[in-house]
Amino acid sequence: MGSLKALIAVTFAEAMSWIGLLIAMVFKYGFEMETGVEVMGRIHGFFFMAFVALLALVHVQLHWSIKKTAISFAESIPPFTGFLLGKQLLNELKRDEHRSPSPA
Repeated sequence: MGSLKALIAVTFAEAMSWIGLLIAMVFKYGFEMETGVEVMGRIHGFFFMAFVALLALVHVQLHWSIKKTAISFAESIPPFTGFLLGKQLLNELKRDEHRSPSPA
């Protein structure tokens, strides 16, 4: 479950960085301020790469189907859908924690 929790955290961070990158692009093309894109591009790139690595790890550890993994990857691409994916994963984690008996 630790890798799923990490994936959830990185999914939300990646979605936030996507928004930051979009805002930086407005400043770049609207006000000719390029620094924001350079900084946010690197931050977003880091979170996206971390997301892909954690998604692959969760795929293997939790025996996700190729379809579920591919859909999760596809949901990370468009802006704002990362939040939906994060919410779905959080709900899945809560369901799994509710089902499994707590250690005595």
